[in-house]
Amino acid sequence: MLKVAIALLVTIQLGYSQITLNGKVVNQTDKKPIAYTNIGIVNTGIGTISNEDGSFALQVPNLNLKDTLHFSGIGFNKKSIPVQSFLTKDVIIYLKEQVIQLKEVTITSKKEKNKTFELGNKKSRGGTLETDTIYAGSATALLIENKSPVQKGLSFPVYLQSASIRIFRNNLPSFKMRVRLYSVDSTTQSPGEDLLSKSVVIESNMRNGWLTFDLSEFQYLINKPFFIAFERILTKTDRDQIAKGYQDFIKKHPKRLHIDTVMFEGKKQVRQRLGYSGIDLPGTFIGIATSESARKLHSCFVRKTSFDKWEKVRGILAATVMVSNQSPEK
Repeated sequence: MLKVAIALLVTIQLGYSQITLNGKVVNQTDKKPIAYTNIGIVNTGIGTISNEDGSFALQVPNLNLKDTLHFSGIGFNKKSIPVQSFLTKDVIIYLKEQVIQLKEVTITSKKEKNKTFELGNKKSRGGTLETDTIYAGSATALLIENKSPVQKGLSFPVYLQSASIRIFRNNLPSFKMRVRLYSVDSTTQSPGEDLLSKSVVIESNMRNGWLTFDLSEFQYLINKPFFIAFERILTKTDRDQIAKGYQDFIKKHPKRLHIDTVMFEGKKQVRQRLGYSGIDLPGTFIGIATSESARKLHSCFVRKTSFDKWEKVRGILAATVMVSNQSPEK
């Protein structure tokens, strides 16, 4: 039977008291709201994203009241504010736009035939679904290299044209997804710094298939391996609907949830799986490959909330990028 692997991010409450932080993120220059800003406490499961109007609400345990809240909007400078600043009032956070310095481009008279190449993983045997109702900002990243199989004729640098993710099954009227580009951290080999200067979000009502992001406008030149990542943009209403659907399903079919512990990269990981009957749960399943051969060819990382630590996972995201040996404007 085909299994649907569901990544359960349901927050476990351990009796800790919590407070709710409220605020709004705006552009320092024109005071306009900044949608989908990543907000959270570094290397914890505490995080969220701002709404379309820049507002946010984040539940923080009392144990973290002395920590610092970090704000990161694509195309803006990062900002850090002590959690205690939010205890007595709502706070407006002003982010300053980044000054983008254009790289020098050398133009030669040599004419080359335009060649395009597709890199990444196209296979999938199931899907993952986020079911958290408190925190937000989860993302899945796939390492992109010239391998699996090697693309003959491809040599760096190349220009990034587009990125695609496999939607295994969508059961919502519509969903939003953001594409992100990350460098490779030299120490952890996980996603490092943001490489795009603009937030690219698509809203879609597709049931299943490949969701493609056109990235040609950036004329981004790639010199070495990088991560392509996809971030779910879920409203509080979306998260409540997804969590309720999952809870109702488990109450009705408790024996269909299988929980086990597996060893991966020398660490224990809890794996929670539902049979194919779980495919109708509310939410958007993103495609993954679960075979050993896929793990040998690709590396995949998951971040549960906006500033959580990236964790390498067994399931390999079904995602690809299209690159070209010439700038899209040629």
